[in-house]
Amino acid sequence: MDLSTLHSILTIGETVAVEFKRCGNGIESDTYESVCSFLNRFGGDIFMGVLDDGTVVGVPEKAAADMVKNFISVVSNPANFSPTVYLAPEIIRDESGHTVIHVHVPPSAEVHSYKKIIYDRVDDSDVKVTATSQIAAMYGSVKKFVSLVKNGSFLVRIQISHFSLKRSIIMAVAKEQIRQI
Repeated sequence: MDLSTLHSILTIGETVAVEFKRCGNGIESDTYESVCSFLNRFGGDIFMGVLDDGTVVGVPEKAAADMVKNFISVVSNPANFSPTVYLAPEIIRDESGHTVIHVHVPPSAEVHSYKKIIYDRVDDSDVKVTATSQIAAMYGSVKKFVSLVKNGSFLVRIQISHFSLKRSIIMAVAKEQIRQI
């Protein structure tokens, strides 16, 4: 991700598809809850080293590579995630020297759980899904969304309906998300 796109996202703030995590002392459990909720909804992007208001504080530079390795270990461990998922975090350094870890989470055709709990994304929050009817509905809606995303245009309509973004930002984010599907 280039710095221009990063700054645009930081300016817009947290949304149904963007989550900021401080991660000053390592990656905490709520980061993985966000991964799970993004997998179960429309996908999204997580930025570690960023406060809720979009202020970049960075993660410790010397710890970033180990944080990425730990992240990959957690999301690929069936004791944590079911089904497991492969994600490729990227380390970004901004012009101020802060280190940010970015993870793009694509939508999934399956319903995922983290530590045996299913999470969903509602506005800019991750919520536990406990009702059987909600879980059943998720199986149908996630599969339908993924098939529509593969058509190409649905993702852009989702971006437009949930955010008031400039067209260039929508296209940049949509192209990146479609490229990774």
